[in-house]
Amino acid sequence: MKTDPVVISPQKLWQYPLLFGVLGAIIGLLLRYAYTGSISGFPFKNVLHSHSHVLLLGFLFNALLILVWTNFTKGFDKVSYNYYIALQVCVAVMLVAFILQGYAFYSILFSTLHLWISYILLIRLWKRLTKNKVVHQLVKLGIIFHFISSLGPYMLGPLMVLEMKESPWYQQSIFFYLHFQYFGIFFVWMLAVLLQKAEELITKKHIVIIALSLVLLFAHSLDYSFDHWVIQVFGGLGSVLLLVVLLNFKNAFIHLHNKYKYIYYIILFVGVVNIVGSIPSIANLVIESRFMLIAWLHLLFLGMYIPFIWMTFTRKLNPLLWAFYGSMVLFSEIFLVFPKMLSQWFSISLMWLLFFTYLGVTISICFVHLIFFLKPRIKIML
Repeated sequence: MKTDPVVISPQKLWQYPLLFGVLGAIIGLLLRYAYTGSISGFPFKNVLHSHSHVLLLGFLFNALLILVWTNFTKGFDKVSYNYYIALQVCVAVMLVAFILQGYAFYSILFSTLHLWISYILLIRLWKRLTKNKVVHQLVKLGIIFHFISSLGPYMLGPLMVLEMKESPWYQQSIFFYLHFQYFGIFFVWMLAVLLQKAEELITKKHIVIIALSLVLLFAHSLDYSFDHWVIQVFGGLGSVLLLVVLLNFKNAFIHLHNKYKYIYYIILFVGVVNIVGSIPSIANLVIESRFMLIAWLHLLFLGMYIPFIWMTFTRKLNPLLWAFYGSMVLFSEIFLVFPKMLSQWFSISLMWLLFFTYLGVTISICFVHLIFFLKPRIKIML
């Protein structure tokens, strides 16, 4: 297939996820401040929707898309770049629309446009992948998961028409989308880049097991609405399969002398947490506590995906910055998982403790992103 000439540099692409990462972090910090009760009449749900969409689509999706495109193709062509810019316009409108109106005409319109444009862009990515490398099949699996995840948002409209917004299926449609984004496209693409950096050979059998395990892991989301032992068995099976296939790559990462082996250890830890979360008593704790759910999502986003993305920058970050960021994330996770116990140890409220830890996280994100945003001549891709 004849492709368009490559004209777009990675530095030009990265300015958007870097900027949206800063904006999303600041909005999240504002949310934490509002949760302390310091702002009256604050539109929590609207701002939360803006925060989640900007970080999920504006930062994480953008960043991983750039990593995959630049590592597994000959680079961004001009036509693909135009579609990429259209995605950024949609995210920018969503940022404002969700704050002003929540889920309404403009926010739904531009989130739908973002989804449809992403289809076109990912089809173009698919056509530009080298066909004779198995690791590229892993990238294609991520693309498939992206299409599968979009079934979730498409179900929301019919469920609202059928007056089933309060039914468990409405919430499960949202969980379906989030699961196959976080543990579908994002996880698979991250793993593809890591395996390429480790020069680890992956087989089609590995890909099949990864795909099966991630599908089965959706059972953990079903646990929020339906209490049945079969669901827990499927979730546990998916967790075990994922950890087993990840352990198959241990030799390649253990002997690495670069930063990527630490990301591999984090991924293994997430795999272990998945298994622990399959235990009924632990699963019930997560279901009953919203803090536990937030801790899980933040573990994935702040503890795994952000460090992975930062490690792809060629400019090394100061170890003190890593220590500061890591400690803030760790403390925030501890406060979320053990809120009652730790609230007794401090003279200030739990919400203020969470605010201060997220202040540290936000400062770290802003510092790292603004360094590369304000100095575009620095190469930030390996």
